Amino acid sequence: MRYAEVSVNSPIAQRQTFSYSLPPGLGIDIGQAVWVPFGDKLLQGVVLELTDQPAVEQTKDIAGVIEPRPVLSPAHVELARWISGYYLSPLFDAVALMLPPGFERRALTFISAGPVPADFDLSSLTPEQSQVLRLLEGQERVSLKQIEKALGKNKAQSAVAQLVRRGLAVRSYELEPIKAKPKKVPYLRLAVTAAEALNKAAELAKKAKKQAELLEYLSRQSAPVPWAEARKNTNSNKAVADALVDKGLAAFEDVEVRRDPLARHKITPAQPLTPTDAQRAALEEIKAGLVGGKERVFLLHGVTGSGKTEVYLQALAATVKMGKRGIVLVPEIALTPQTIERFAARFPGRVAVLHSQLSLGEQFDEWQRIRNGEFDVVIGPRSAVFAPQPDLGLIVIDEEHEWTYKQPDKSPRYHTRNVALKLAELAGAVVVMGSATPDVESYYHARKGDYRLLELPGRVTPRDGTALPQVEVVDMREELKAGIRSLFSRSLSEAISQAVTNDEQVILFLNRRGAATFIQCRSCGFVLRCKRCEVPLTYHLTEDRLVCHQCNYHM
Repeated sequence: MRYAEVSVNSPIAQRQTFSYSLPPGLGIDIGQAVWVPFGDKLLQGVVLELTDQPAVEQTKDIAGVIEPRPVLSPAHVELARWISGYYLSPLFDAVALMLPPGFERRALTFISAGPVPADFDLSSLTPEQSQVLRLLEGQERVSLKQIEKALGKNKAQSAVAQLVRRGLAVRSYELEPIKAKPKKVPYLRLAVTAAEALNKAAELAKKAKKQAELLEYLSRQSAPVPWAEARKNTNSNKAVADALVDKGLAAFEDVEVRRDPLARHKITPAQPLTPTDAQRAALEEIKAGLVGGKERVFLLHGVTGSGKTEVYLQALAATVKMGKRGIVLVPEIALTPQTIERFAARFPGRVAVLHSQLSLGEQFDEWQRIRNGEFDVVIGPRSAVFAPQPDLGLIVIDEEHEWTYKQPDKSPRYHTRNVALKLAELAGAVVVMGSATPDVESYYHARKGDYRLLELPGRVTPRDGTALPQVEVVDMREELKAGIRSLFSRSLSEAISQAVTNDEQVILFLNRRGAATFIQCRSCGFVLRCKRCEVPLTYHLTEDRLVCHQCNYHM
């Protein structure tokens, strides 16, 4: 006898799995989605482990298989377990991150009336039980939701449970409709040879002109045509096509078509650019990691315009050349058509896009094709890290410092960077994190030697020759000593005046909370600071208070 440890889609399950026995003749594999009895319900579950011994003495059989192919790879099974343990989330919440779009389906409960014994005393029933039986009277079955609406949730569930125990009512279950499935389009084709169709069209031309036109049109096609296209080109309606089908001259067939989110983009294939010396050095180190080098995690620290994206693209190309695939993560705000088109131009027809703005059908099609290995690159925001990309060789995290890589609002509340690092460890992949302003934690690990730090110190000079802007930090205490009591330093005032004189524009950016970021003595330059954190206290006008934005100290 074999047993399976199953993560069940129930809030009661929390972080544990449940033991089920495998029915004879039912092939079950790790990562497979199954239906399991759970209490008096039928719920979805995913097999996370197969064992020879169950964790409990008595087990129930798995009720059935949802999909013959596993929906989770072994690496994703381990990743789900890690997320649940590390972030203390329910196990199925972690599993659900990796399931196909629209996968989750509930079992709907229906109640039907059972046989009432001739000697049964109906007066022994409670008012709620009697009301349930009246609702069931003359009905084949009634949904539990409908009964709950009439009696209230708690009363309905209690009354139904008592009636079921007494044999006066019967529960049954039915799965709610599938939320996402492949899109199928009707095609029309000839059911006879082209020569036979033309002969028949000549006969029909006298008394059924529309049928003759449609049949003649089909005879000129080398393959089945979409019904919408045939209808438009021949000005026919469904009745005309059905008449040809009834005569055995044509036939309808449903053809599965892909909903392509990139179809509305005009992609022009592009060639790699010549890398700078700094880019070439970074690429050499990443390629060494791809072929099994010691360094597997890289922090690409490059100023804006230094060519980090070109490094990503050429690293992905090297990954694909090795027979592996990649995932590119970008912040939600950076997932623009221009970003997508740049990657799609380098890998024409081999880039998948996954994000929440796609329709459920588009997400479903992309997910299925990714699992089938039809894409070299998957690009998307944080959720794309869970794409079922086979033969994963490289994960790119662009702008790795961005807060949008954190999942803040629902369980599990994970950080994409940590998840990507764990996934890469399980899949044997390389991680490249890029930023002009790296996260402090990432930069610390890079300086410590946990990650390999790659530097792109200069801009890839564009055609107009724009170099890095000059930055000047002004000590306002020195301005006070020089007798300057303006809010603006001398160098800022001069720069503003020069810009205005040149008919240029100026932006003064104040990134702050509160009415004033500090309170300073005009005589000596003393600034009021937090007694615990030593940071300047911020003045809040409405509360008339000084506040430390580090520890919330007030005065």
